[in-house]
Amino acid sequence: LLVTEVEDLQANPDRLAKGTVIEAHLDKAKGPVATLLVQNGTLKSGSVLAAGAVLGKVRAMVDENGKRVKEAGPSCPVEALGFSEVPTAGDEFHVIDSEQEAKKIATRRAQLQREQSARTQKHLTLDEIGRRIALGGFQEINVIVKGDVDGSIEALSDSLQQLSTDEIKVNIIQKAVGQISESDVMLAAASDAIIIGFQVRPSLQARKLAETEQIDIRLYSIIYKAIEELKLAMEGMLSPDVEEKI
Repeated sequence: LLVTEVEDLQANPDRLAKGTVIEAHLDKAKGPVATLLVQNGTLKSGSVLAAGAVLGKVRAMVDENGKRVKEAGPSCPVEALGFSEVPTAGDEFHVIDSEQEAKKIATRRAQLQREQSARTQKHLTLDEIGRRIALGGFQEINVIVKGDVDGSIEALSDSLQQLSTDEIKVNIIQKAVGQISESDVMLAAASDAIIIGFQVRPSLQARKLAETEQIDIRLYSIIYKAIEELKLAMEGMLSPDVEEKI
């Protein structure tokens, strides 16, 4: 507030809204719910918006007290319903004039995301094989992360990836908001991965399939417990240092 007064920061409420997705989660009754912070313009009920690669049409908005509001001006945080899927925390959102235009933008962004993830995916090369042989006993742990809110998933995924060492690499092959489903278990079976659930549980079918396929599903409600357990598992996988003492 002090900086706003000194800098005389202003926003125009009479324009199409834009802002940032602060947090997002999947609600059993309401579907995808996003906490939005309006940074410019005015967000109104019924507005069509694109948040990253996700399309949304604001069905309802509530303020920080849970009261229903019809519009939100600059610097107003609101919880909005009406997204096609759970947006990513930190993504910018823009209100678009028409639904067709918003669909085009969301589709283009989704395509760019897919291309980017395909480019960053590391495939096995002869150099990589040579490097692994030189290291001796190089191992990988594939992990699927599911959680209740996007922010927690990002924090947990980053922390798990930082556990990687020269001998053991942690690969996050998928991270998403929502319940652990059958498709997650099938992906884990195909890629030889473990599933980590943060504040979520597997569906009945997923649990049965996991038992059949013998897939390890670990459920946590505290981030550091998940990090600690994976670290201990990795320490068990490390080859012991053999010293000869005479």
